[in-house]
Amino acid sequence: MKKSTFSICLAMLLALSILLSACTAKVPTQGDNLPAEPTEKSMRLTIDSEPPNIDPQIGTDLYSIMIGGHVLEGLVRVYDGKVIPGIAEKWDISTDGLTYTFHLRDSKWSDGVPVTAQDFYYSIIRLLDPKTAAGYAEVMGFYIKNAEKFYNGEITDKAQVGVKVVDEKTLEITLENPTGYFIRLLGFMCFLPAREDMVTKHGEAYASEPDKMVFNGPYIVKEWKHEEAVVLAKNPNFWDKDKVKMDIIDLPIVTEATTAINMYETGEIVTAAIPEEMLDQYIQNGKAKLMPNGGLFWLQFNFSSKSNGDILANTNFRKAVSYAIDRESLMKAVVKRGLPASRYVPNNIMGLSDKYAAENPMDVLPAKADTAKAKEYFELALKELNLTADKFPTIKLLGADSSSARKVCEAVQDMLLNNLGVKLELINVPSKQRLQLVNERDYEMAYANWFPDYDDPMTYLDVWVTGGGFNRSDYSNPKFDSLIKEAKAATDEKVRQQKMLEAEKILIEDMTVVPAYWGANAYVQSDKLVNYVRSMVGADPDLTYVDIKE
Repeated sequence: MKKSTFSICLAMLLALSILLSACTAKVPTQGDNLPAEPTEKSMRLTIDSEPPNIDPQIGTDLYSIMIGGHVLEGLVRVYDGKVIPGIAEKWDISTDGLTYTFHLRDSKWSDGVPVTAQDFYYSIIRLLDPKTAAGYAEVMGFYIKNAEKFYNGEITDKAQVGVKVVDEKTLEITLENPTGYFIRLLGFMCFLPAREDMVTKHGEAYASEPDKMVFNGPYIVKEWKHEEAVVLAKNPNFWDKDKVKMDIIDLPIVTEATTAINMYETGEIVTAAIPEEMLDQYIQNGKAKLMPNGGLFWLQFNFSSKSNGDILANTNFRKAVSYAIDRESLMKAVVKRGLPASRYVPNNIMGLSDKYAAENPMDVLPAKADTAKAKEYFELALKELNLTADKFPTIKLLGADSSSARKVCEAVQDMLLNNLGVKLELINVPSKQRLQLVNERDYEMAYANWFPDYDDPMTYLDVWVTGGGFNRSDYSNPKFDSLIKEAKAATDEKVRQQKMLEAEKILIEDMTVVPAYWGANAYVQSDKLVNYVRSMVGADPDLTYVDIKE
């Protein structure tokens, strides 16, 4: 979703809890010249959900992306907002902006096998192979020449796809159209390498256990206790290992933010997410760190629901829900960080030279609930659906089981009942299960989110093309599809931006989802942490070069 990831609920509550495990050198007992045993640096960073998998072409959720970005290294790495060399130590771009030639450095997988251009070729073709069912194939992969045709079965010869192994250390990628931000995409999860022999050997079980994959990133997965913890260890074969300071990063799964903040208060850990109910306190004492994270939190609808699909696919019903939501109250009383969403694309995403929202103002979603308009649209929906208010069914709202997600779902439940007379049945389940239910279209309404995969409006917009891998509402609008296609083909950035703006207006008019708020991370952090990088896109936090001062 960064980024979408598809994403999971309230990623901003990624429990940023780090524990320094004190490991001291052994004191010599005989003589002063005996060498001390080496110290081992370790830290603990809690996550609030089990990653479904860390297969780079399959993983789409926040935690798969976060962990995958630490155990795998792509052609490039997006670190602290900047593109830096990864396995490709340099690259050339043709004058027409279509062909990228990557020159790979000498590097090895964790089992000692050399990393080659073939590894990246295989991974990109695997991403685009419809048999893989990769969620990011369309939104990330279709920039590559003939990728869409290959994915749709219009061509079957892989040699016609714009990916070519020139030699063992040289990879060439050709695009459909010049895409200035393409180099940034290559640092994202779906373009990270998977080694063919390991995928072939383990099949669907690939990347489900530490011994069922190999690693070429700064860390390896040392241990994976499902539903309990993931333990990362420094990768001795990583090409830049000398700059990696941590030997062990322990990632226990902790669903309650209050647990982490209590550990911080007692001095057990050096950073933690701030629970909503404590945010005012930390802002007042000046200890809170706030960072807009680019997350758009929304209510989405399953247009193809077997039970209430006609209702959920009704535009006037969705507009009624939008006007019944009090975004300002939701922020002040429940979320307490970020901003009420006034449109679809968040206001901190880049445009031409300034922020996209500033260059294209469009504040169309009300901060306060408008019950009159909500009821007006609801009456229209009832007529179109041939229903009466007293016969309107209870709608099921799916959300994660974290404390923050439950609170938001409960607030939405109250708002729709009080402002619209619509009853919601809340279903809160572990994030992994919530994601599975949404993927399988086994839901009616869902509280969900989308985080940017790269810093551009397109990362929010092309989610909703007809048949898209992350279009889990089954929304379809031919005009919208056409605008997205035209925007991606545009060589003039001003034309491209205008097409994206028109597409965004369609999403708002159709009320594809109901945007609720734009997220922000709120956390406390000790001065002991060095190179602790928070990022709006990709793996957040980025612990590649993190260190703790003695």
